[in-house]
Amino acid sequence: MMSQRALELFSEAADHVRSDFGPEKAYGLVESALSDLVSFKLLTILRVDGTLVRRMHSSDPAGYSVGGTKDVAADAWLRAMLDAGRPVVSGTPELVRERFPDHDAIFSLGCGAVLNVPVVGAGATLGSLNLLHEAGHFSREHALVARPFAMLLALAWIAE
Repeated sequence: MMSQRALELFSEAADHVRSDFGPEKAYGLVESALSDLVSFKLLTILRVDGTLVRRMHSSDPAGYSVGGTKDVAADAWLRAMLDAGRPVVSGTPELVRERFPDHDAIFSLGCGAVLNVPVVGAGATLGSLNLLHEAGHFSREHALVARPFAMLLALAWIAE
């Protein structure tokens, strides 16, 4: 059962909060847990930096390097998702094409679905946890499972 395994992995991650916990540790814990629970072809973690979001972590650093940015002001869909602070499943290639200016790059990975989970804490949206996979892969349950792991990212960033 996914919910039991999710609780186990979240509990294990919580054990790390007691000592030696920072963003890099959080990125590894989140990637490992969501690989097990949800699975993905690509996972990225973006952090709000003024009017930009900056890539802080990538499961494919060669293809999606840390440090890359997107302009939130120039991307109405990204801005709306971050402002709403709620997970969004874009489960079809049509939705991916509509919502993501870089859809050709997404499709070139063999992906046709994106799960975006805002990282929220301290009364604001701090960033976004993004998972990509084949069309139809993600469900509402995946969004519910991923959300607490996004909170771990918020905790790590706030504690810096």
